[in-house]
Amino acid sequence: MSPLRKCSRTTCQQPAVATLTYQYAEATAVIGPLSPVASPGTFDLCEAHAESVTVPRGWQMIRLRTEFEPAPPSDTDLMALADAIRETATRQPPEPTRATRRVSRPSDVEVRPRLSVVRSEEPETPKDN
Repeated sequence: MSPLRKCSRTTCQQPAVATLTYQYAEATAVIGPLSPVASPGTFDLCEAHAESVTVPRGWQMIRLRTEFEPAPPSDTDLMALADAIRETATRQPPEPTRATRRVSRPSDVEVRPRLSVVRSEEPETPKDN
């Protein structure tokens, strides 16, 4: 269980406390405690959104009533966070690279003439004497 999981609703930054699952075949939505692992097809919701969510007409809503509270961090979450911090602290900055200039206009490129002079040879005509 991760304290880093946020509510799935757009622009909501509150911590997730419940998981919403849909069962399309039965036209049922279930809201229960926050699942230990985020799963595809489920939505993590904060307390406000878990209380206010509705289902389409004809569907049944099952609310598994619990005291919604953020899950405490697990040992694996804390270790992963500590490892990420350690890795970032020991990482060497990348070597600077020289910027390359991208040519975007024909006037930026050295231009060679594209036209050339073609001399036509005139057929020799006999001169009148």
